[in-house]
Amino acid sequence: MVGARRMSLRSAVFLCVCLVGGCERPDATRMRGIPKMGTTLELTGSGLGQPAVLTFDQLAKMPTVRLEDVLMRKTHEDDEVSSWQGPALEPLLTAAQIKPGPMTVSLEAEDGYKIEVRLEDLKDAIVATKDGEGRWLTETESECVLKLVPPHLPGNFWVVNISRIRVEPAGESTP
Repeated sequence: MVGARRMSLRSAVFLCVCLVGGCERPDATRMRGIPKMGTTLELTGSGLGQPAVLTFDQLAKMPTVRLEDVLMRKTHEDDEVSSWQGPALEPLLTAAQIKPGPMTVSLEAEDGYKIEVRLEDLKDAIVATKDGEGRWLTETESECVLKLVPPHLPGNFWVVNISRIRVEPAGESTP
């Protein structure tokens, strides 16, 4: 009887520790330290069958692609080489049911910056949440949460704090 109580007490203590401390799943280790914020990325436009709004937390938990030593070509400053981590753009658009055919993509930042590009030019692009060292962008860049990094395009296509990606069939104007 005493042994049964001890076991029940141990089980109860373990359960309390898990509930209060938060038991971790094996994959939770890599999620530790995700910044809590209200940032979202909207995938929209008539070129998508299933538009979506993704939270920072959702993006941070997605499989990560690592871009190493990417050259950012700048117009008014020296070019720079950097590394980035984040989910690939292509699976995000696939999940939003991108329609077949040529598409124009409008990339929009929280501050109103907007630039258009052909979908095929965004090959290998990622939505960076971390720098090359694995640090959240919020820890390394002032005011930056998400950054679209298209490795084959000049720096003016790298959108800091990207908030909306609008996909339209080529030839249709974007609002």
